[in-house]
Amino acid sequence: MKEANKQTLKMIHSIILVQGGVLLLWIISSQNFADYTGFSTLASIAPSAWLAAAALIVVYVWGAASISTVREHMFKLDKLKYTAMLGALISGIFEEIVFRKLLMDYMHQQQMSELWQVLASGAVFGIAHLVWGGKAISAAINATFYTFFLGAGLAIVYILSERNLAVCIIAHTIVTGLIEPGLIKAAVLNKLGYLTERRVSADT
Repeated sequence: MKEANKQTLKMIHSIILVQGGVLLLWIISSQNFADYTGFSTLASIAPSAWLAAAALIVVYVWGAASISTVREHMFKLDKLKYTAMLGALISGIFEEIVFRKLLMDYMHQQQMSELWQVLASGAVFGIAHLVWGGKAISAAINATFYTFFLGAGLAIVYILSERNLAVCIIAHTIVTGLIEPGLIKAAVLNKLGYLTERRVSADT
């Protein structure tokens, strides 16, 4: 396995360990996790929410596919991809609970408008992904910019579903499962420019 793949795998393992550990505690402490996340009421989700989620998946994955490493690994079934798919499931559940349910429900309780909820959810989600920039400012801006729109899109889906988190978890997991490990590998290789892929000569 090449060095970039090893670093990418290490980063995915850290996500699984940290987010998975917290998620496991939430599941254990929850009286009914299926109810909490909305999976017990999937049939009641409005068609508009499913359509919005599908559109978001297509548009975001299409955009991410402009990055060469995302295209390289999108359908490449190997150890790296299988690990990324597990990470996608864990982060899909964990991040939707944090950035959609906890944050947006709190704002809703404070009687803040749905517009502010969408903007805040997208902004906080984007800022949380600054870490993928590492030491490269351009990569940090890239990650924050694009994940803001993903987060805002998922926030809209959350509202359209009448705050059923399940459809957001499904959409998030599909997006991450398709674009990873390619996106993380691009960050490892310092290929993320400000808004487009940076051309580098490093051996992948």
